[in-house]
Amino acid sequence: MTTTVRWLLGQRDLDLRLIGGAAGQDRDIDCALSSELPAPHEWLAGGELLLTTGLRLPPTAAGRLEYVRLLDRVGVAGVGFGVGLGFDDVPADLVEAADQVGLPLLEVPLPVPFSAIARTVLDHIAAERFDQFVRASHTQPRITRAIIAGGMPAVVRELADAIEQTVVLLDRDQQLVSARPQPVSAEDLESVRSQVGRDPGAASGVTLTGDRVITVQRISVAGNVFGHLAVIGRTPLGDLERVLVGHATSLLSLEHAKPGQVMRDQQALNSDALTLAMSGPPPAAARNIVLRAADRDGRVRIAVAQYSGVGGAQQAAAAVAVELQNHWRPVFVDQSGPEVVVLLRGEDQRSFAESVLAMVGRQGARAGLGTVVSVDDISDSVRQARLGCAVAGEGEVVDLAAQGSVLALEPVRQAFSGAHESVLGPLLEHDRRNDSALVETLRGYLLANGQWEAAATSVGVHRHTLRHRVDRIEQLLRVDLTDARTRAELLLILLSDPR
Repeated sequence: MTTTVRWLLGQRDLDLRLIGGAAGQDRDIDCALSSELPAPHEWLAGGELLLTTGLRLPPTAAGRLEYVRLLDRVGVAGVGFGVGLGFDDVPADLVEAADQVGLPLLEVPLPVPFSAIARTVLDHIAAERFDQFVRASHTQPRITRAIIAGGMPAVVRELADAIEQTVVLLDRDQQLVSARPQPVSAEDLESVRSQVGRDPGAASGVTLTGDRVITVQRISVAGNVFGHLAVIGRTPLGDLERVLVGHATSLLSLEHAKPGQVMRDQQALNSDALTLAMSGPPPAAARNIVLRAADRDGRVRIAVAQYSGVGGAQQAAAAVAVELQNHWRPVFVDQSGPEVVVLLRGEDQRSFAESVLAMVGRQGARAGLGTVVSVDDISDSVRQARLGCAVAGEGEVVDLAAQGSVLALEPVRQAFSGAHESVLGPLLEHDRRNDSALVETLRGYLLANGQWEAAATSVGVHRHTLRHRVDRIEQLLRVDLTDARTRAELLLILLSDPR
């Protein structure tokens, strides 16, 4: 519905005729005004349709070419030349000049008053802006509802769909948080980062890169910069687009301005939903909450870190929450005893998971990554992440699926988990009756590959105590732990059920 020269020519009641500068028919018209000044460009700002009868038109062809060039230089949309007063026809050299610079030149018949043209343009611009107001009034609530229901990615999606351009959200470290449509090209992403890098503190900026127009808005609260919202398109943003981008930027800024208690309440609600999902398909209400952390395909993955004590787990849970917030992610963290469970997006790379769990190495914990699953199958990802913990060394993050481990195969896990009670039953019963730790001793001994010194250190006992326990284990299970095949089978059984 844009008011362009082409649109104006289509208004048949005006009987306008394009006689020069056809290449510029798609220029936007902001207003229409008349002037008989010899140098009207000095009083124009661009976007005007200049209406004239040529009464003070330069008398020479060179002067008329300069007249047209100066109008084009200030960005005039076009020239409407009224015939039948000073000139019976539009001068040929004026037509030639218009063709040369691509400035639309329209012939206005004598019976058509300039005021009729100006009124037509004004009415259409008013109707266009009212339409933009209506569209904005419909779109802004959708964007507002999106941040409530789906968080930052939903805002990016709604904004991109509304303005029909690429939208990119970066965190404070210029890492990609979300983009629409996906995937955003590496070239566009680098262009956005380059613009932000030139002046990270700038509230906004526009850059022309090749055939791209990149508009960047800073997201900040009280001087603290949390990230940047960028729009990539082939044309500059119009009035409606600027309003919607500003609305989205305000919502994203407000998201970071939430009072501490509100954020803690939200994180507690997220933790409860995650806890429900860890034990099986979550109820509908919990499922909708967990979906906020999913990728565009509704997939998630679990990271589990296990610590030597509750204190370390509590500190790690708080650190993970801060790290997720810094990367514009909803915080889904469950801390129970010495274990911390974190919900990540399915599309998150191992490198991101390791950055979130960066404190693992400092805390001396073990961590594992589960497979990518739907929100209904989170319990499966939890089981595999715990298996990774069981295999991991101190300060290590293990992704069994990425490493091609047989433990990542569900049939293998099921087969060996079924043998857990039957094969290890005597040890489990002994531990229950005597409050002993033979199962954990066996695990430490097998993970140390039968090396007495390393196994004793892992279990936390003297070598002589370890030897005594291993002898007792062999008696109860009626096995020979010097046999490599026996050790391998028992280790698989233990790891299949990381309880």
